[in-house]
Amino acid sequence: MGRAPRGMHAAMSLARFLAGTLALTAVSACSGNLGPPRPQRMPVADGKPAVVGAPRSPRIANYKIDAKLDVVRHQVTATETLTWTNSGQSPVDTLPFHLYLNAFKNDATVFMKESRGEHRGQKASPDAWGWIDVSSIQIAGAEVRPRGKFPGPDETVLEVPLDAPVAPGQTIEVRFAFVAQLPEVFARTGFKGDFHMIGQWFPKIGVRVGPPGAETWRCEPFHVLTEFFADFGVYDVTLTVPDTHVVAATGVLTAAVDNPDATRTLTYHAEDVHDFAWMADPYMEVISDTAVVDGRQIEVRVYHRPAQREFARRHLVAGIGSIESFSKLFVPYPWPIMSVIDPPPDASGSAGGMEYPTLVTTAADHAGFRPGVRLPEFVTIHEIGHNWFQGILASNEVEEAWLDEGVNEWADGVVMGMIYGERGSLVDWDGWSADYFHVARAAMKDLGKNPSPIATVPWKFVDPAAYSQATYEKTALALRTLGNVVGRDAFDAAMKAYAREWAFRHPTGRDLFAVLERELAQDLSWFIGPAFYGTGVADLSVRDSECRPKHEARGVFGDGTARKTVTERDAPDTGAWVCEVVVVNSGTVPVPVDVEMHFADGTRQRETWDDRGAGHWHRFEFERSSPLVEVELDPDGKVLLTDDFLDDQIRLHGDPAASYRAGARAAFWTQTLMQGFGL
Repeated sequence: MGRAPRGMHAAMSLARFLAGTLALTAVSACSGNLGPPRPQRMPVADGKPAVVGAPRSPRIANYKIDAKLDVVRHQVTATETLTWTNSGQSPVDTLPFHLYLNAFKNDATVFMKESRGEHRGQKASPDAWGWIDVSSIQIAGAEVRPRGKFPGPDETVLEVPLDAPVAPGQTIEVRFAFVAQLPEVFARTGFKGDFHMIGQWFPKIGVRVGPPGAETWRCEPFHVLTEFFADFGVYDVTLTVPDTHVVAATGVLTAAVDNPDATRTLTYHAEDVHDFAWMADPYMEVISDTAVVDGRQIEVRVYHRPAQREFARRHLVAGIGSIESFSKLFVPYPWPIMSVIDPPPDASGSAGGMEYPTLVTTAADHAGFRPGVRLPEFVTIHEIGHNWFQGILASNEVEEAWLDEGVNEWADGVVMGMIYGERGSLVDWDGWSADYFHVARAAMKDLGKNPSPIATVPWKFVDPAAYSQATYEKTALALRTLGNVVGRDAFDAAMKAYAREWAFRHPTGRDLFAVLERELAQDLSWFIGPAFYGTGVADLSVRDSECRPKHEARGVFGDGTARKTVTERDAPDTGAWVCEVVVVNSGTVPVPVDVEMHFADGTRQRETWDDRGAGHWHRFEFERSSPLVEVELDPDGKVLLTDDFLDDQIRLHGDPAASYRAGARAAFWTQTLMQGFGL
């Protein structure tokens, strides 16, 4: 999940907001004194293959890392061997590496300048900076670290020129020695007390993209509104930690050995992943159960502190449902384990709500989120969903964040409905029920006023609020609207085709849209252009509506002696009514919309206007035996990519009932969210 700095904008994704800004006072209050750390029971090797079946990915970037955690200094001392293959058709004379931890080295980095030292409601510690010191880089036995340079505005990217180019198809081995100083947890990674969440902690090579023979590196500085992009590979990682600490990590545990100095060395193996993250904490407990995917059992584990047991059980149910549902919707989960880390309350705002391959962190353990108010579950589902978007579909988050975050957000809403029932997927408590998509729409203000298109490079958004709204909710609402227009079953089938075709590759937005158009057998440019590459939304409203009694024509007819006057007595009302309704779309996204007319006798008439034709307005004319009393646009709530959902009803003759209903709807959403937030 991408993170934007709290305080710089108001509109944030629900999962992002909940993961980063809620004070978990209720849980904290009962956490108690956990006492001094004690040696943990020796973990047992998982005894499972790292991935099901044959290799799934090209395995371009493969890592062997030997790391030791100093829990007093909060440092990781490590060696790393990278084996990288030039899969392109042009030679490579320079290797760039991400050094993400240097984003927390000082307040002059790109990340710190853009965040202004705040991230998801948390402030960077002025006394606990983070950095990565690469002391050695060796290629073919030669030390090349002195020739490395930082080409960008900070030290988050290191480039190493090569003595000889790496030819197409050739493999090169690079060895590193480094020390990673963890910051006090601030943005995804770091320590808080005894808790250590360790992500983006080792030198990681960039990705080459582009047409064959003209590939270029993608290895950008670490911006606050971007996340990560890397190639798939195999990871073999040994972690030496105090024997008092519980560890969870990407991949499967293959060996565990106790050392004479009260430390323990754990060996992990992961295949077809593009990252490796881990957690170490002396007080974590673990509960687990199994999801079933194509007859295979996937172990789902939730790591939590004792005070969070109640929420851990909820995260576990959500985790199992996520694995099974995402597997049905897209491609089967290919790994044997999913680990869900529920960080302690004082670290949740910074470490909670983040995704890595086979390991995610969750959040929102708030007493106000009673069972049935499923914001904690939503965070878990969102983060696990990232194991598809972009864990399996490894899109370039740095340039197309919406293709990961927003597509995942759409899928989260679908999965919530599969697990909990669509009508009350997000809230089903004390008589209230609401699904994710309509809560998200109700929470979004001025959706049509966002000046930046969805398909904007994250750091080029006008501000973090625009980034968050467009990347998360607007993308999800756009996809849901398109699915409603073309038919959900057909749309879901097309999305499954996209996932299967591009699994373990680096798809782009253009690739997604090409698959959708092919599978749906239609040109979608009418929607994709304004919705994703423009700033468009639909803006539906009833411009005019009226009914008048039907009668024969009245007035003066004919000339001279043939002139005749027809009066009301001559042409009385017939008892029927002639009605007309004018609907308009003031937005730039044309969508078919249902229009439902309600009549005084209790009957209803539904028509459909397809704005994809000529003009952006339509006049309905009809005769009825009863007058019109109300017009309702989009009665089934299909068009979610709309600017204002409260002007979709009009009541004739000044009856205030529609206004009361609109007010009640607004009050409902407000009360539901306030109750959920514990306000």
